[in-house]
Amino acid sequence: MNPIEKVAAKMAGKTANVEARFKGLKGVFAKLAEQHHEAGALLASAEKALDPTKRSDLWRQIRKELLSHEQAELLEIYPVLEGYAATRDIARTHAEQAGELDELIRLVDSIAVQSVAWRPAVQGLIVRIEAHVAEEEQQFFPQAQHALGDERVKKLEQPFLTAQARMKARLG
Repeated sequence: MNPIEKVAAKMAGKTANVEARFKGLKGVFAKLAEQHHEAGALLASAEKALDPTKRSDLWRQIRKELLSHEQAELLEIYPVLEGYAATRDIARTHAEQAGELDELIRLVDSIAVQSVAWRPAVQGLIVRIEAHVAEEEQQFFPQAQHALGDERVKKLEQPFLTAQARMKARLG
């Protein structure tokens, strides 16, 4: 990944964080929105990349970001939501969606980056991630923040980031 793509992805993420905060999201939910949009920018770069080496480099980074993000959510965020009646359905829906996303990631993994099938597989992943992100940011996060309260949402950010760092280290 070249430095311009990295900076562009970071800027997309930071912009999303500001927008999320403007919409009232705080703590871990603003951080999650930031990471969603950063990954989206990286996925867009990978989807456009024609050079197989560049695709491979981008995909390795994207894969690590997506899997560590999702695993940290499943470890630190959604179990908390499972504990509240008002958010239990959100946690269950998210678990189903996480399985779908894992399948799509495995599909992209299974296709050689130089294959003509790689780009359509990435496009399918992008479409699914965009739908997942929209649902999380527009419905799940506001409902969860209301149920948990601002202080609890702020306190969840560091455990999420710690779990994510552990997952990234495992993924190499």
